[in-house]
Amino acid sequence: MAIGERLFMNNCAQCHGSDARGSKGFPNLADADWLHGGGGDKIKETIAKGRNGMMPPMAAAVGGSDDVKNVAHYVLSLSNSPHDSLRAQLGKGKYAACAACHGADGKGNPAMGAPNLTDDVWLHGWGEQAIINMIVAGKTNQMPAQDEKLTPAQIHVLSGYVWSLSNRPAGVAAKQ
Repeated sequence: MAIGERLFMNNCAQCHGSDARGSKGFPNLADADWLHGGGGDKIKETIAKGRNGMMPPMAAAVGGSDDVKNVAHYVLSLSNSPHDSLRAQLGKGKYAACAACHGADGKGNPAMGAPNLTDDVWLHGWGEQAIINMIVAGKTNQMPAQDEKLTPAQIHVLSGYVWSLSNRPAGVAAKQ
């Protein structure tokens, strides 16, 4: 684990933070929320091959600016976040354009890296305006592949360390 931690500090902490809790646009690796799945093989694949995340601009598919705002409130309602319930009701039908990736229930799709919209994890910012911005502008993220920088053994050890960050035994706190 000490070697994995050193590899993490030298190769991952720049984006994910020294505590692995990420920041806006950089996933938290110390929680149980994984866009592509949090199993050892998926983590190893992500480190080795990298990831390209992309949400296309969806405003045209949703409708006009009021429709976009309504969908934003519907998305907020999925996680029981503060929202305008009338706007959320109006946005529910327009959400169909989003359901292809995020699912009809909003629980996401790990095969596509589409986030769960029903939890309280907001990778790119929370609230009406942040969601409107995502619908209007979309987003592209990239995690660079590490397979040319790290050896297979280093990737294996780093994968185990990253996996351990969100799979601690009950009662064991993260190192501060």
